[in-house]
Amino acid sequence: SVTFRGRALFGLRPDQITALGICRTFQNIRLFANMTVIENVLVGMNSRIALGLWDVLSHGPRFARTEADLSTRAVALLDRVGLQANANDVARNLPYGDQRRLELARALASEPALLLLDEPTAGMTRTEAGALMRLLRELVVDLGLAIILIEHNMRVVMEVSDRVTVLDHGEKIAEGPPREVQSDARVIEAYLGTRGSAPQRARRA
Repeated sequence: SVTFRGRALFGLRPDQITALGICRTFQNIRLFANMTVIENVLVGMNSRIALGLWDVLSHGPRFARTEADLSTRAVALLDRVGLQANANDVARNLPYGDQRRLELARALASEPALLLLDEPTAGMTRTEAGALMRLLRELVVDLGLAIILIEHNMRVVMEVSDRVTVLDHGEKIAEGPPREVQSDARVIEAYLGTRGSAPQRARRA
């Protein structure tokens, strides 16, 4: 079973899981390509909006206050990930690395306590990946955010993680601090190949 804060997650809808404080990004970018950058972030805030039907239909004071607050928060998130200047750009026109950052900002918009990242640096240049790693470390410190990431870039894993779990064909072969796992003989054999043999490709868990 899988639980979070004492609540079983099996059978819950995605929106219910988000409401509990869990959000994720995807290995393959899934943005609303024809919407603007800030609109993508605003979509991520949907689970935190407490407006009734009448508030929306009447566009009254409560609606106006909420809309202004959401816009302010969205701009702040874009500033945090370095995309404030692109707020009104169409998402599909962003460079690949910036699309990754936008997806992260959208996930943060739901105010998660736990963020799940599926290969967040996939397709990024070394420079882009390094910048994203610094951002992730800042988020952990500034927001008290817990992050679980799946990643095959060992540089990312070793520099970002406090604790590493290594899977080989779905079987856990090592777990512990990065330095300890990095020197584990089973990890070296599974991911780097034994001495004198051709290196094996990293196997997806």
